[in-house]
Amino acid sequence: MITESVILFDHVHFIRNGCTVLKDINLNIPPNQNWAIIGPNGSGKTSLISIINGYHQPSKGKVEVLGHMFGSTDLRELRCHIGECSSEIRNMIHPGDKVLDIVLSGKFGSIGLYQRPRTEDLGRARELTVFLGLSHLADQPFRTLSLGEQQKVLIARAMMPDPELLVLDEPCEGLDIKAREDLLDALQNMCSSPEGPTLIFVTHRIEEIIPAITHVAALKQGMVIVQGPKSDVLNEAVFSDIFDMEVEMKCNGGRYWPAVIKGSARSSL
Repeated sequence: MITESVILFDHVHFIRNGCTVLKDINLNIPPNQNWAIIGPNGSGKTSLISIINGYHQPSKGKVEVLGHMFGSTDLRELRCHIGECSSEIRNMIHPGDKVLDIVLSGKFGSIGLYQRPRTEDLGRARELTVFLGLSHLADQPFRTLSLGEQQKVLIARAMMPDPELLVLDEPCEGLDIKAREDLLDALQNMCSSPEGPTLIFVTHRIEEIIPAITHVAALKQGMVIVQGPKSDVLNEAVFSDIFDMEVEMKCNGGRYWPAVIKGSARSSL
């Protein structure tokens, strides 16, 4: 499926329980770009990706994802083309399910494996476990894995149907530094493949944004306050505004590392 935009938001508002969660969001993400969505807790990141993933309709405005116009498309069909990894999915996985079965379940969009996989499905699942360094754990129950290993399993599951769009919501949350870096290395390798999906990476930790991310949108209080090429957005002025504290920003190895200037916290206006 070839589209002019992978994701298009045109003056999108999202109201939930009487509260405006997203305000006048405009995004246009073409093919061959990978985006990070950043912002503090409560800025609207989760609501934004819930719309991208087809779980919610906008209250106002136009949304198009992978050529599917919301309001005139079957969102269940859309979700077949999107790989998703989030803490909500991890919490739904059956603890006793084996790694390979969890990866295979991504082919069918199910929690648990209830259909007999084809030979080619088994082959792809094994390729994904090798690619993400999980092949030695293929027969292990999910509950025996470390948090970092569990996150890799969920990413392999999300990649199983060969999605056109991969949405990762805080994939490094709760990981120690080694597990985080192992996971980020795997994502960087995946994005380096010309056949890889468009990546949407949601985080509030700037240092997790891998070199393969090309663009960034920054949210605050339900609004996109700045968006564009990564080098234009990940700077001290923008970061200080988003998080209401003065920082110094350093770039090393294609990654950005903020350091808080002591005593700099400021109140939001």
